[in-house]
Amino acid sequence: MSLKKRITLTICSIIILLLLLLSGIIYKKSASILNDEAEVYMLSQLERAKENIDLRINITKLETENLALNDNVIAFLEGKINAIKMNDILLREINIKNQNGNYYKDLFILNNDGKILATCMAEAVNLDLSNREYFIKAKKTGKTVTSDILIARSDGSLIVNTISPVRNSKGIISGYAGIAIKAEYFSKIANKLKLGKKGYYSIIDSNNRILVHPNRELIAKKSIFDVTYEMLEETKNQKNFVIKKKSITNGVKEFQIYKLMNSNRWILIAILPEYEMYEKSMLLLSYVLLIGTVGIILAIVLGSYISNKISQPIIAITNYLDNATKSNLLIKQSIAESVKSFKEEGRKFIRESEEIKINSNDEIGNLRKALKNLKEYFIHLISMFELESENLVKYSKELSSTVENISFRTAKFISTLSHDLKTSITLIKGYAKGLKSGIIEDEKIKDEFLDGIIKSAEDIERITCDILDNAYEAKCVPNLRRENVNAKEFIKELFENTKQYVINSNRNFKGNWNCSEGYFYIDKTKIKRAWNNLINNAVKYSKENSVVKIFINEEENRVVFEVIDEGKGIKKEEISKIFDMFYRGEKNKEKGYGLGLFITKSIIKAHNSNIFVESEIGKGTKFWFYLDKYSNKYG
Repeated sequence: MSLKKRITLTICSIIILLLLLLSGIIYKKSASILNDEAEVYMLSQLERAKENIDLRINITKLETENLALNDNVIAFLEGKINAIKMNDILLREINIKNQNGNYYKDLFILNNDGKILATCMAEAVNLDLSNREYFIKAKKTGKTVTSDILIARSDGSLIVNTISPVRNSKGIISGYAGIAIKAEYFSKIANKLKLGKKGYYSIIDSNNRILVHPNRELIAKKSIFDVTYEMLEETKNQKNFVIKKKSITNGVKEFQIYKLMNSNRWILIAILPEYEMYEKSMLLLSYVLLIGTVGIILAIVLGSYISNKISQPIIAITNYLDNATKSNLLIKQSIAESVKSFKEEGRKFIRESEEIKINSNDEIGNLRKALKNLKEYFIHLISMFELESENLVKYSKELSSTVENISFRTAKFISTLSHDLKTSITLIKGYAKGLKSGIIEDEKIKDEFLDGIIKSAEDIERITCDILDNAYEAKCVPNLRRENVNAKEFIKELFENTKQYVINSNRNFKGNWNCSEGYFYIDKTKIKRAWNNLINNAVKYSKENSVVKIFINEEENRVVFEVIDEGKGIKKEEISKIFDMFYRGEKNKEKGYGLGLFITKSIIKAHNSNIFVESEIGKGTKFWFYLDKYSNKYG
């Protein structure tokens, strides 16, 4: 093998080995991070699904408990209302509930023997549920209980029942109120949360039957999964309380994560095809192979070029010596001519040798320099990948922290809601007991007690309606009913109503408005709601006799709406979070559920606009947004 080939082969081999080694290290480290990120993503989505379904179950429990506290229900079980009237009351109630989504199957009343006395479904009258596991548990514990998936005895449909004991004025259980939810609604909740392209969620109830699955034929059938409730119980001492498994379903490898739900003995499962989970790492592998191939080609070209530069002077010397050895000049020519020729050849040799020496040093130096630069480049490349790896890890931690914050805010929301409802219920109970006892004879005090009961009931009604309305707005993209609205009249009405509200709230009002003739193309009701949220906050978080400023002014082809208060202000680190669902300040003692600003921003963004905020602690806060104005009617 020639010297040139050996040099080329050596250089190419070294560079190729370095490239392969470096590519392998980079791929292994990056693929591990990407796969971990995919797993963290699955866990976060699983937690979101669990929270949404737990929230739905808890809301249903609260609604069932509210039904159990209904005066008509109590009166019915005491024999003061007949079944026909009670059925009509339940039918009206379920129609109201189904306006926001047709997922309520039935509202029903049971006696203590488990027999249905009143219902929205004629075929369910007199059905005996006494042998149902959830009824037995509710009767034993005296608490609200949610069932596993059931096949309705009335019409054979799949349902999930929640029942709550109804207590009379003496606190004795006189019957049970129940709400039946269509089982398919839980599938709708799960399907709204995306899990990659082909991933999906499933729920297994405590009887090891499938409650949620994309394949409807499997619902209410025995679980096709290997993990049981007892196996998950053993994970309670582990981080995240989950079991991770790899399985093969219909010839497709899947990655599965199992997690216990808080509200029931149910198991929530996230399933993602393995090829989709490792999609990013496989894409990274293709990039590494492509870059490696290009690197090998460049290594061959570079090796050939360097070997040419190194071997060229050696070949030149070898050729000259060969020519000198084979030459007959010393024999054929005269001594003088031979000496002259020898000197000339010698000078030529020295000159070529000097050139070779210089060229050789230059090429070797260039080679060393090139290798040094290549080494520095690879070091820089590794540093970049390490930096990206650190950023990925940091992002994963931030994502986990975000999920934890959302979970905390959700729990806080449920706690606040439960406290508010419990307070009103306790007041009603206290007033009712006072009236029932017969001790109070003063008619004025009786009227005060009755007013207290009415006010507490209205508070419960307001809280329930407000939460259900806000929950619907929060979960769904605002459904706008746009119309052409006279801008000048709309702003005037908004300004005057706001002014009166601020003054009635014992705040000093300042402001002005300015708008020429034109039109807004908006959902008037939604915009008023968003505006009222901002005004309510300005009043709520400011002191009496402070100034609330309102400015509504036209700027070019749009109108800017500003609300400025002199309240306590918002910390800089909290400004980016105030529009998040359920978020409330750490030391915020004002009543609320953390949905107002989230819904306000959703409405404003749905109108192709945005909302802005500036705040300073101790001085106040400013919110503003804009709406486009048209000289003629839109469309």
